[in-house]
This record gives sequence, C-alpha cells and structure tokens, in this order.
Amino acid sequence: MGKPTSRLVVAATLLAGLLLIAASFVFSDNIARNRAVAEAGKRGDVSAELLASALEREHERFRLATLVLAQDADARAVLAGDDGERLGAFNKKLEALSRDMGAAAIYLLDLKGLTLASSNYTRPETFVGQNYGFRPYFREALRTGHFEQFALGTVSRRPGLYIARQLQAGGKPIGVIVSKVEFDNLEAEWRKAGVTVFATNANGVILITSNRDWRFKTVQPLSKAIQNKMLRDLDYGVNPLEVLPIYQQGQVGTFKDADIASKKYAEAVKQLTNDWQLHVLTESQESIRVAVASSRISVLASLLALFALGLAMMYLRRSAAFRAERNLAIQQRDMSERLVQLNKLAALGQIAAGVGHEINQPLAAISAYTSNAVTFLDRGQTDAVRDNLNRVIGLASRIGAITAELLGFARKATGTITAVSLNEVIEGALLLLRDRIATLNAVVHQPKDDALVQAEAVRLEQVLVNLMANALDAGQNGVEITLSIELKDGFVELTVADNGPGLSIEMRESLFQPFSTTKRDGLGLGLVISRDIMADFGGELVAATPETGAAFVMRLRLAA
Repeated sequence: MGKPTSRLVVAATLLAGLLLIAASFVFSDNIARNRAVAEAGKRGDVSAELLASALEREHERFRLATLVLAQDADARAVLAGDDGERLGAFNKKLEALSRDMGAAAIYLLDLKGLTLASSNYTRPETFVGQNYGFRPYFREALRTGHFEQFALGTVSRRPGLYIARQLQAGGKPIGVIVSKVEFDNLEAEWRKAGVTVFATNANGVILITSNRDWRFKTVQPLSKAIQNKMLRDLDYGVNPLEVLPIYQQGQVGTFKDADIASKKYAEAVKQLTNDWQLHVLTESQESIRVAVASSRISVLASLLALFALGLAMMYLRRSAAFRAERNLAIQQRDMSERLVQLNKLAALGQIAAGVGHEINQPLAAISAYTSNAVTFLDRGQTDAVRDNLNRVIGLASRIGAITAELLGFARKATGTITAVSLNEVIEGALLLLRDRIATLNAVVHQPKDDALVQAEAVRLEQVLVNLMANALDAGQNGVEITLSIELKDGFVELTVADNGPGLSIEMRESLFQPFSTTKRDGLGLGLVISRDIMADFGGELVAATPETGAAFVMRLRLAA
C-alpha cells in the first residue's frame, strides 16, 4: 500500500503544480494585458495633448501675423492705388516676413480677388496678377471678416492652410490679406519622432499627417453632397476622398473599448480650437504582445526561482531565507518606485492640458510682439521695438518657469532627504495646478509663514499635488482650498482643507486601501502612495475630521 500511495501523492503534487503554473499564466496574462492598455492609453493621451499644443501654437503664430498685416498702413496704401515705391516696399516686406516666419506665401488681394502684392513677387510662379476670386477663403473673408481653408495650391499643387483676413477702411472692406502655411517641417518632426499622428477637419478629412499616403483620405464616409462641394471648391484636387482602409475595416478603436486587444490600432483624439481633431495611433496588439510576453517570462522566472528556492532550502535553509528576504525587499522597493512614477504620470496627464494652455498664451503674445517689432523696426521706431522685445523677454521667462516646474515634477526622485522649504513646494504645486484652479474658479489660501522640513522636494510636491487635485475633483465650481502650517511637538503639520462635500464614513474606512477610488478614471493609488512617501520622510499622512469639507494633515519632521 505504501508505494501506490506515494505515487499518488507525487502525481497529485505534479498535477497541482501544473495547474498552478497554468493559472499563473492566465492570471498574469490578464493583468499584463489590462496594464499595457492602461499605460498605452495614458501615453497616448499625453502625446495627443503635447502634439496638439505644438500644432495649435504653430497655427496661432500665423493667425496673429495675418491679423497684424490686416492693420498695416502700407497694405492699405497699395489697395488705395499706390503702385510706386510703396508697392515695391510692401512686396519686400512680405518677402522678408514670409522668410522669417516660414510661411509658404503671403499675398494681398483687391475686392475682385486680383493679387496686387506677394512675397513671391520675384519668382517665376509669382502670385502677382493672379486672380483668386473663386477661392472660398477669399469670398468668405470678404463676407465675414476672416476665413481659413485647407486646400491644394492652384499654382504649386502643394497642400496648405490658407488664413485670410479682411482689410477695411471707413468701416468698409477694401481687400483681403492671405497667409499660406505648409506643414512640411511639422510632418517631418512627427515622422522623425516615430509617432503615427494626423489632423482631420470637421468632415474627417486627413489634412496634416506623418504618413504621406494618408493625406486627403477620411476617417468616416462622406456624403455625395459634401464630396461634390469639395471638388467644386478645388479643396483637394481630384482626390476621391476615400475612407482610410484601417477605419473602413474597423481596425481602429479607443483605449476604453472592451475589444481593443483585437484591434490593430488604439486611438487618442484631441479636439483643436479650429474644429480640427488631432489623432494619435498606437499599435495596441504589439503593446499587448510585448507586455504579455514580458509577464510570462516574469512568471516563468518566478516559478523557476521558487523551485530553485525550494531546493536550496533543503541544503542551506538559513542562506536561502536570507536571499529570499533580500530579493523580496528589492522587488517591493522597485514596485513602490514604479507605482510612484505611474501615479505621477496620471497626474501629468491631467496637468498637461493646463500647462499647454499656460504656454500657448505667452507664445501667441510673443509672436504678436515680434511681428510688431519687425514693423516698428522698418519704421525706425526703436523705442517701440525695445518695448516689444522687453515684453518678449518677460514672456519667455514665464514660459521657462512653467516648463522648469513641469520637468522637475516629472523627474524621478533622488531619494535623498534634505531640508525643504514648504513654501517652495506649495508654489511649485500651485504652478502645476494653476490652469485647473482658474478653470474651476477655485480659491487657494496660502499660509503666511514658512517652515523647513526633512523631505525630498520632488516626492513631497507629488503628495501635495495629489491632495490638492483631490480637493479640486471633489469640490464644485468655486471650491476653496486652505493651506496652513503649524508647529507641534517638534513636527510641522501642513494641512490641506477644502469646503467640499467632505468624506463619508464608508470613504474614510477605505481611504488608504489600494485601488479604492470614487473617480471614474482613478487608479486608487494616490493616497496609498502619498502615505508611503510621508512614512519614508519619517512623518505621516492622516485624514482630519473637520466640521465641514475634507482635510488631510501632512506631518513632517522639522529640519535641524
């Protein structure tokens, strides 16, 4: 009876081991697949935000330049009939401005659409003398004051964006100034970066793209009426405006689709201010395949390590136990660092739009001031030039402060504990969250005093950004956040309080439990990671119980 029983035990053990391995692979595959989709989604959203910001900045630069030219005295003189020295000087001005800005062409049309002056007046393909009265951008600019049209050039046959603006005298239109923008350099940067990105208009026609073969394809079917109108307007030549095959065949989905693993591409879309949309495509299957393969290797390595550990325990129990403990500590530390970075990436996804907005405003103003400076320089008004350039310097400093804070926040923490000023940490957090605060009409009350605490600046700022972002998410429009500093028993307490709906009993019980969140897109790790960071500093993070709203107390050691 002994041998059969022993064999059964061995067989059962082997079967249980095989089932454990199979279950481990299935479980790890699911986790890896979900994590790959989530991380790719965050990367896609951040990429879309940054690429959209760059495209809108380029667009706004030419839009402002055209607006300034619509007020130009030389342009009005040419339209009034001055065909002598002033016309020659205006042609040279347009040539210099087009070269400096990187515009394909800038030209002036009279009320009939006849080109009177152009930046390419010396070239064989000059627009001077050409009539563009049939172009929609000319007709609509005369009718409404300004208009933009993406189309092929009638002379160059090159695609570009035509930005047209009406000139007036005595309240009546006298002509139209047009800037043509070609996006070759931007498309080349996209291709060099290795991203699949393109911009579509309101009808879903692909205009600007990292893949040249996709231009003037569509992401959705167009009605015959719309196609016929585009052909009449000569927007895209004789291109048939066919649906891009990957969209026609249903190979594109969003990161939130349940069947995204079966799609070839996952798409992140960012709405632009001119009714365009920016699309960033990620090869979802490849990301999932790599993640699953890496996960299986990790599981297999873990199982092999477990088996080796079991053998080693038979001979060197103490030594093996020591090694296992050390390896576990290293894995926990690495996992903690990854979670901190993942939480920081999630925060950056929310902050990116606001930072892009913060940077776009001064960049647009810089473009306008530099354009004005060129005009003043032509006129010999050096004081006005100096004033414009001083304003540009101030705006550039503002952009530098914003980008420096964003890069500092994104940088991986050093882990070195030093003396940190709480006021500097508060100012950094406010700079990152400024756009969200303004959008919600929120009010932040800052402490009057400062204190030096033992911490690491980047990670302490991450904790404060998490707490303030939670207050902004929970509160309604007009939420108030109060930051206060108090010394207690050799410790410094920085309290973050708000006047929002507060925390329910159920929420308090699960505050610091991993993956517990009430946010639709939340990870449920922010407070857990924040508490661990505070513990690393020798402090703690606790939820207070105010009469109204919610409050969290960051307790830190006072720096010597």
